Amino acid sequence: MKKLLVTAAIAGFAFAGYNCGMCHNGGMAAKLNTMTPAEIVKKAKASTNPMMQNAIKGMNDADLKKAAEEFGKK
Repeated sequence: MKKLLVTAAIAGFAFAGYNCGMCHNGGMAAKLNTMTPAEIVKKAKASTNPMMQNAIKGMNDADLKKAAEEFGKK
């Protein structure tokens, strides 16, 4: 089941651009809505997780900040 979810996540990134909630608010990774946008940006840039690195490699700083604001603690 986990392989299926990972495959779906990869396919989702390929077709939907960034969708951090797919993994993070879907139960596969830390909940983003518990972190501030600044914490999300910092952790994303420092991540050594290959899935995370792939997810953000096409994002510039503005895109990453926008995603963090969308998915982070309100």
